[in-house]
This record gives sequence, C-alpha cells and structure tokens, in this order.
Amino acid sequence: MSQQEIVSRASSVLPAASFGNFDANVIIREGKGSRIWDEDGTEYIDYLIGSGPMILGHCHPEVLEAVQEQVAKGFTFFTNNARGIELAEEICNAVACADQIRFASTGTEADMYAMRLARAHTGRDKILKFEGGYHGMSSEGQMSLSPTKMMNFPIAVPDSAGIPDSVRDEMLIAPYNDIEFFRSLMAERGDEIAAVIVEPMQRIIPPVPGFLEVLREECTKHGAVLIFDEVVTGFRFAYGGA
Repeated sequence: MSQQEIVSRASSVLPAASFGNFDANVIIREGKGSRIWDEDGTEYIDYLIGSGPMILGHCHPEVLEAVQEQVAKGFTFFTNNARGIELAEEICNAVACADQIRFASTGTEADMYAMRLARAHTGRDKILKFEGGYHGMSSEGQMSLSPTKMMNFPIAVPDSAGIPDSVRDEMLIAPYNDIEFFRSLMAERGDEIAAVIVEPMQRIIPPVPGFLEVLREECTKHGAVLIFDEVVTGFRFAYGGA
C-alpha cells in the first residue's frame, strides 16, 4: 500500500491525518540507527529522534535485547516491580536534586504533577513560564507557546481553544533570557508564585550566562519552586541533567 493510500485512510480517523504537528504525507515504516524509511522506501536521516529521547538511535541491539527479555515475562502489571525500583534508585543517585521520583508516561503528565505539587507545597496558585517554552498539552502548558507581537508580558496568551480564563489568570509569562525583566517580575509578584517552570535550554536557544542561576536565586528568595523541564534535555548535556 502506498503512502498516499495510507494518508487517505488516516484522514478519516485522525485529525489532519496526523498523530501530531508533522507532515501527514510522510508515513514512517521502520528505523535503524539514525535512519528511518517511509512506506515508499525513501530513506531519511532522523533529526526528530522522538522529540529528544531516541539518543541511542532506532533498534539499538542492547535495547532490543532488554525489551525482548522483559516482554517475554510480561508487562504493564500496574504494580511495583524490581526493575522500576532499580531505575528509580539510579536516577536519584544521578540527579542532584532528586530525593524521590514519580514515573510518568508523558512529559505532559510529568509537568502537570510538578506544577500541582508546587501549588500544594506553597499554597499558591500562580505559575510563571517563559514565552515559547513547551511544557506539554495541559491548559497551563498551552499558554504563550508562540511569540506574539503584543509583547504584553506578563499576561498569558492561550495557544488553544477550550482553555478557561481562570487558567490564564493563574499564569504569568516572561521573555526567556531576560534577566532584568524576570527580577522585576519576581520583585512585584514573587510571593504569589507557586513555581517557575523552564526548559534549561529552550529547544535551540541556550540560556545566557547567569540566567538559570538567577532563576534559582529568585525562587529561593521568594519561596517558589523551580521546575526544570528536561523532557528534551535530560541526560543529554550531562549525566544527571542540567
């Protein structure tokens, strides 16, 4: 079956005939290492790498061996298991700020857990995020994803329909890498903020020198939680994360 035939089928069951914000006309059949092939046999270099996590490439022999070994024993038990506990111990040993961890199936869930815990811990409601930062598909995460010409910081701009005004009112938006603006916003609103959530490196935009250190300093000063969203960057720049 050709790609175009598959796309035609997809259009009846998937919005925009796609699983996400990707070209619906490319249907990937398989991958190995850094390469992927579509249904017509066209070969590509995979720069998407699963939006970050496929740093070992596709079908790495050691990964396949481990997965096949466990699949033969069963999976999705919905209980504790020894391998999961071993992984949790290894992550806690590697990540300096991780006393304990909670596994999540998606980055959206992980960010939702983190923001909820921050609100519970501080007794506050407001979340500060940076314009252009991606933190999943929750209502909070879908605020001010795309830069606007309005530049009306710190007012949040929803990037999706269906988000209540009440959620927008609990979000504050700051420009990434603007240390002066962040300090002034924290001076004015810091005692209302439950958490500051940030990608340490916002996709292809690195932090300016001192930016992340200022986030840590100001959050500590005002009793806010600092959340590093490392769904993309975790264990890529350094063992243990940014």
